[in-house]
Amino acid sequence: MNRCIMCDKEKSTGDLKDILFGEDPLCYRCRSKWERRNVRFRIDGISGEASYVYNDAFSECLIQFKELKDEALKDVFLFEVKDKLKRKYHGYTLLMLPSTMKKEEERGFHHLQEMFACTGLEMLEPFEKTSDMDQKLLHKPDREKMTQGIRLKPDIVLPKRILLCDDTVTTGSTLKGAIRCLDPHKHIIRIYTVSANPLWVSNRKERYG
Repeated sequence: MNRCIMCDKEKSTGDLKDILFGEDPLCYRCRSKWERRNVRFRIDGISGEASYVYNDAFSECLIQFKELKDEALKDVFLFEVKDKLKRKYHGYTLLMLPSTMKKEEERGFHHLQEMFACTGLEMLEPFEKTSDMDQKLLHKPDREKMTQGIRLKPDIVLPKRILLCDDTVTTGSTLKGAIRCLDPHKHIIRIYTVSANPLWVSNRKERYG
């Protein structure tokens, strides 16, 4: 790919690092704006990790992908970590966290399936939201209440090893809702989100402890 998929700069005439790492869909300048960090946390006793801090550059790219329906960006998010995920979660099935039905219909695609397809791991969409209310429009106490707004679809058969996946963790309420649909005695459950909200990162010791 000769041009950066975000800024459209010709990569072959740019920074030397663009030439050395030319397979990245982003140019070096755009990629360097993302804050790469291994964030570890627990939610309701389940271990989780994220690869990036949710900053302005990551947010811009995610909005371009999700809200402006720029499907060409699908491989940007896991480009640096896909091989690690393949090795670490070999044998796990990725369970995608649900968007509202309205959002999915507007996009015309499931953004998490597109985002995680590069791992080559098995994927399922077993959850559904019982409300079309967007979390971004809610205050924190109301977001916490949304843990009750997720359920398993009828007749879903879940595998033994489960990796709950989302694009970002902000309050953890959606993940808590998904966890409450699962039986930890029947399944080995882990969490992976591509990014983590800065406030979540600043409190990660408390959340992991």
